[in-house]
Amino acid sequence: MELIGKNNIIIEKYFKLFFKNRLKQYDLNTAEGMVILLLLEKEIMPQNNTIEKFHKIIKGQTQDQMIDEIHYDKAVMTRTMQSLESKGYVVRRTNPADSRSYIFSLTKKAHDLKPTLLNILEYWNDGLKKGIDKTKFEIANKALSQIANNALELAKGESR
Repeated sequence: MELIGKNNIIIEKYFKLFFKNRLKQYDLNTAEGMVILLLLEKEIMPQNNTIEKFHKIIKGQTQDQMIDEIHYDKAVMTRTMQSLESKGYVVRRTNPADSRSYIFSLTKKAHDLKPTLLNILEYWNDGLKKGIDKTKFEIANKALSQIANNALELAKGESR
């Protein structure tokens, strides 16, 4: 019996390797690229949280919000954010809602990288679809979305 988890681990492993190799020329690693993508996504579709409601001018996320979103441990996220800040991809500001944390926002340098990151992701997606007709791919994608939602629900149940 083929377990779906095995295929998922293989795909994730090779995505990280692919992404790392594509980001090398920009002096970024996979974790840094993922954080930039997350922050870009959040700027496009901001969450309706308390900070957004009361401080509309603040864009960005706290480190804890990013940890919840991409599931890196705190130490990895701290090193990643320090590295991105030193490379000029993010800026850190004190969180007005909680002075013990920071809000991280993207710089122009990170925004200038957006088309490159999107091209990298498009190339990866096109490569994954190779040899699969559109209908089968759509069915597989819907099934994977449901599997991802099921995984999230299972993980939530375990954390209680």
